[in-house]
This record gives sequence, C-alpha cells and structure tokens, in this order.
Amino acid sequence: MFSDFVTFITDLPGQLMHTGTFLPDSFESGAEHLQTIGSYIDGIDTTYKIIGTAITLIIALLGCFFGFKLSKLFMSLTGLLVGAIAGGGIASAFLDGSTAMTAGCALVGAIILSILAYRIYQAGIFVLCFGLSFMAAASILPFTGDIQFFLSVVVGFVVGSLALKFIRPVIIITSAVVCGSSAAGCLTVLGQYMDMDMLSSYSLLLTAGLIILGILVQFLTTGGKH
Repeated sequence: MFSDFVTFITDLPGQLMHTGTFLPDSFESGAEHLQTIGSYIDGIDTTYKIIGTAITLIIALLGCFFGFKLSKLFMSLTGLLVGAIAGGGIASAFLDGSTAMTAGCALVGAIILSILAYRIYQAGIFVLCFGLSFMAAASILPFTGDIQFFLSVVVGFVVGSLALKFIRPVIIITSAVVCGSSAAGCLTVLGQYMDMDMLSSYSLLLTAGLIILGILVQFLTTGGKH
C-alpha cells in the first residue's frame, strides 16, 4: 500500500527504527532520538490513539478530496515536515548529534522551509509534490537504506519538476493517492481498535476506491486554469 501524508508524520519514528526506511544509512546516528519518540508514541493510551487517528482521518480525507483547493495549506505542512527531517538529519550527520542540537536544527529547518513553501508559490508546489511522491516511493520500493533514499529522492525531483509544468493534474493525483491511502489506513486502524478487523481484508479495495473517487472529485470541482 502507498504511504500516506499525515500518518507518515506520526509513524515516522517507528518506521525508521523498525524498517530502516526513509533516511539514508549515514543518518543512523540520530536513531536514538527517534527511537525515544517512537517509544513515547507506543506508550500513549489507546483512547488518545483513537482520537489522534480520527483527526488524522479527517485531515487525510480533506487532502484526498480537496487537495488542490487546499494546496497552499498542504504546501506549508509539507515544507514543515521536510524541513524538520532535513534539519534533524543534518544535525545528526554533520554536527554533534545531541538531542538539543537535533531538535533545534529540526525546528529551524521546519520554520524556514514552511515559510518558503507558503510564500513562494513555485517553491511550494515543488516541495509539496516532492514530499508526497518521496513518501509514496519510499514505502513501495523494495530497498532499504541509501539505495531506497536515493531512488525516492529521484522520484521526488521528477514529480516535483513535472508539477511546475502541470500544476493542477500533478497536485490532484499526488494528493489523492497519498491522502486517499492515508485515509484508508486510518479506517483500518480504527477498525482494529473497534474490533472490526474485517476492514483489513478490504484495505486494498478501500484504498483504490478512495484514490479514484478523490481524483474524480478534484478534477470535477476545480477549474482547468493550471
């Protein structure tokens, strides 16, 4: 299944620790900090996890069906995420790697890139589509470590560059794919919390249905100026 936009944020520490994906091998020095965050998330009460998953589901559905209309907001959010990852990665790989340094660099990177993504439209489009396609590629490529990271970056640059020329269709498709799969994943998780495991059996069908419906709705409800 494709990765997702919002669930990716909350699942990032666990995925980095348990699957070794999304970041290159050279960033492993920051793994201890991410593992601490992952342990904290795992220990959260189930009630709060249900509330968090429900909120994530709402945001994912908004992205799936209104991704193009809300592109400015998602540009800023993606810039925030990408900037935080880049800042934390730089601190872990090239600086002392302490918790304070990593957190500080992640915060600075998040603020700078989110502002750039929001203020500069072209930069925002590139960052948004780069981030979405990077996450999708990182989740489906059959590699780990440096190879996966490099190929995911390549996919991100290709899709981001195409988005600058074909803004509307690329944003619609990427937002529907990533956020639609996110919504399907959230529904499956909520089903498990509520003892409705049958949803897991239809996860692929649910994902495909939300993605197709999201693409159709966005194309039908937005103009073709871009």
